[in-house]
Amino acid sequence: MNGLNRYLMVLFGMLLIVSHVPAIGGTGPGDSGIVEILFESSAPYYEPQLAVVSAGIPVRWSNATASPHSIRHDGCLKEDGECVFRSLAVPPENSFAIAPLPPGRYSYHCELHPIMRGTLVVVESKAAHEISEVLAQPGK
Repeated sequence: MNGLNRYLMVLFGMLLIVSHVPAIGGTGPGDSGIVEILFESSAPYYEPQLAVVSAGIPVRWSNATASPHSIRHDGCLKEDGECVFRSLAVPPENSFAIAPLPPGRYSYHCELHPIMRGTLVVVESKAAHEISEVLAQPGK
């Protein structure tokens, strides 16, 4: 089993654990734009809670709730961790965007409401395309 297949199997396993279908952004060759994650007032608080994005695609968190929220990469909490992204408070009807990230798994949370947790998975464009095709199949 090569590295890509192993990576895809682990990623598919993560997707099966999640109770709803994640967003897949930038799934085709040449896709551009931005992937949007919404703040929600109730669990799971980020919609989608697990977002799979192609490398090269920026991400935006939009706050449609009545309260301010923030986005903080979990690496910011570790003394030796790399703080990849961190927002100030995002007021209602506002958003926070980040530039494209390299492939990897990025767990994050709201500093103001630590129960709010989400995960951003950045994959190579071809992998995102393959994942979207599998998820589009009936029964997946």
